[in-house]
Amino acid sequence: MTALVLRPLVFLISLLCALASTASTSVPWPNAEALRNDSAYLQRYLFRQPSTPLREDAGKRLEHLRQQWQQGLQAAYAHDTASQAAQIDNALARLEQAVQTWDPGLAAQARAELWCGLLDGALRNSMRQLDQGAFESAAAWLHIREYARTSRDTAASLAIREALAGRLSAAQARQIIEPELLGIYASEMRMALAQARSHLAAGHRVQLAGSLARAQGLQRLLSDNLSSRLGSEKAQLIATRFTQLHAERPADALAKQLAELEGQLSSYAPAQLAAAELERRIQLFSRFLRLIPLEYSKGVRDGEVTIPFEYFEAGLFRDRAEMLLGDLGYNLAERAPAALQRMTDILSELQHQIASKGAVPRVQALSDEGLALLAQVYGQELLQSDHGAALTLLPEVLSELANAVNSGDWAAADLKRLEAYALFDPDIEQRLMPRAPALALKMEAAFWEGNANDPGLGALIARQAPEEELNAALARLQADSKQAASILSSQLSAMGAFVQSLAILLREGLEAVIVLACMIGAVKASGIPAAGLRGWRWPILAGTGSAVAGSFALWLAVGQLFAMTTLQRELLEGLTALTAAAVLLYVTHWIFRKAYVTDWVAEIRRKASHAGQSQQGSRSPYLGWTTLFSLAFLVVFREGFETVLFYQALLIDAPSLPVLAGLIGGALLSAVAAYVVLGLEAKLPVTLFFRVTGVLLAMLCLMMTGSGVRGLQTAALVPATPVHWFPDAPWLQLYFGLYPVAETLLAQGLLAALLVLSLALLLYRQPAGGTPGQSQAA
Repeated sequence: MTALVLRPLVFLISLLCALASTASTSVPWPNAEALRNDSAYLQRYLFRQPSTPLREDAGKRLEHLRQQWQQGLQAAYAHDTASQAAQIDNALARLEQAVQTWDPGLAAQARAELWCGLLDGALRNSMRQLDQGAFESAAAWLHIREYARTSRDTAASLAIREALAGRLSAAQARQIIEPELLGIYASEMRMALAQARSHLAAGHRVQLAGSLARAQGLQRLLSDNLSSRLGSEKAQLIATRFTQLHAERPADALAKQLAELEGQLSSYAPAQLAAAELERRIQLFSRFLRLIPLEYSKGVRDGEVTIPFEYFEAGLFRDRAEMLLGDLGYNLAERAPAALQRMTDILSELQHQIASKGAVPRVQALSDEGLALLAQVYGQELLQSDHGAALTLLPEVLSELANAVNSGDWAAADLKRLEAYALFDPDIEQRLMPRAPALALKMEAAFWEGNANDPGLGALIARQAPEEELNAALARLQADSKQAASILSSQLSAMGAFVQSLAILLREGLEAVIVLACMIGAVKASGIPAAGLRGWRWPILAGTGSAVAGSFALWLAVGQLFAMTTLQRELLEGLTALTAAAVLLYVTHWIFRKAYVTDWVAEIRRKASHAGQSQQGSRSPYLGWTTLFSLAFLVVFREGFETVLFYQALLIDAPSLPVLAGLIGGALLSAVAAYVVLGLEAKLPVTLFFRVTGVLLAMLCLMMTGSGVRGLQTAALVPATPVHWFPDAPWLQLYFGLYPVAETLLAQGLLAALLVLSLALLLYRQPAGGTPGQSQAA
């Protein structure tokens, strides 16, 4: 009886084990991903000082790596791609040697070889299974791949789905999948070479070893395609050059080899680009050519680096342009071989000029010449890169940030964070703010401190957080980027354009209108005349007019504000807001003094009887010309250039007439608000009017303080510490300047205490014998 029960059970267990083994063999990608992640962990171990516990942990991790390789994955590779299986075995042996000698450079090299071997074998197996019509197996192998850094849903993924559904043949699917994968690996090979040059210049030997090994592994993967596209003789020469790359070689010799390799690969493209991909690469290439002199001029002056980040970006954009030229090289070689050669020379000279900190005009001239060549070959219209290029690049930069973290290079990771933020602001943020302000605020915080529950990239990199936390933050930001792309890619309706235009002017203009209306009502109620040199009309009109003119002048002077660096723009906004808050604090104190201390009847009678004397007195009983002018200027200027920027972004893809209608509607509503505030001065008792306007201006002062400190935080001048106890609500941030950040709340709390103390002192000093209200009633 027992045997009758046990035999079927044993058979069932054996069958399940066999099925599990088959599944593991046919779907090896979980093991491959585990190998990739565990080797990254192991590499990070070797960046730390060796200790007995750490060596034991590294040994356990290495043993786990071997188990992942041997359990299902090794057999799958050895069956069809024996040479790649041997390459992976060798990489694991070198990784073991790196642990024994505690050599992080060797670990970086072995890890790159390991992953390239996995990619190579997976590509060959997926193509073989595809040719045999085994679409499910091919789909499983396709999980082991590199994805285009700028892709969300690739053509290869769609093709394999269509093949599984029976709507594409094996040959049709291969025609789509293989060129895409080879194109990705060719781009990654160029990127690895560019990164190797960067690491060589910076003296990062560990990262250099990893980049060189990755470039060599990808060259082996592409060897057959290189032969078919460039000819066997040139492909063999390139292969020989790659085998001669060693991190231990003298820096000058290695730099020369890298430059020669990049030149030999300049016309290599694995396949002819589709029209849409060709257009996208041309737009990105032109964008980078424009950015090179822009960033270089900010980062270098008189042969000296003035802003290291801008100087770094100029070199980075040149490298990206060179990588894109590799993608365009085959097409350019067919259309205009001379243009390809000249473009190669331009990028080479740009590299020399940036490295030697050459003259800015020369860098600008080279960029202009490259753009002219592109326009000559492809037409001027195709070069007009829109703001969608920033959304295309953002996922790529975030992926590079993750790679920098994986290699333990926290300084490079922070530079990548700033580069990603420079893409977000202004290119994405300014277009997103009118449409989805809550999402724009969420994404901005994600680049910096985030919130108490979800820390941002800035906070995580500063404390060198574990990989899981950083990956989670990157995943959130990638998802938000995808949502932003979806929002910005949709065409605005006429009603949507009208509503968003109306909201911009109300949000940005209402604050300035209320401040000016309160101030005008206050000076009128205090008996100050409108006309004359000592009147209030001229300073307020002059301040407002100067602010409007200044907003447009700044817009034009700095290339429509987009030419300013991100941090410079944030600094300008923050300082302007804080200066306006300081002047507004003085005005609020003056209004409280009028509301709680002044005897209005006596004050007005005294002004009427001594008008001539008061104009010549040294102590004016009312706000001075400079105060009125500066407050009008600062408040309007702060809102003015933001408003111009938002409308410029909105008009990119919105119909102009509804935008104009929304602007007019917003202006009318703002005028109504001003009329209501000014009407209070005529309807309410003078003392009550001053108290109402004083409270209103105090609230605006607190809001400006919050926005100002926030600007300094995003300019990286003031730290930002998220708090749990304050709500993270976009409407509080947009309309009241209340952020769930300790420093902004502390500044606003101190200001509120100062306002309360000022009011308390005024009440304490109130003259004996009654209140202003009593005097008026009399």
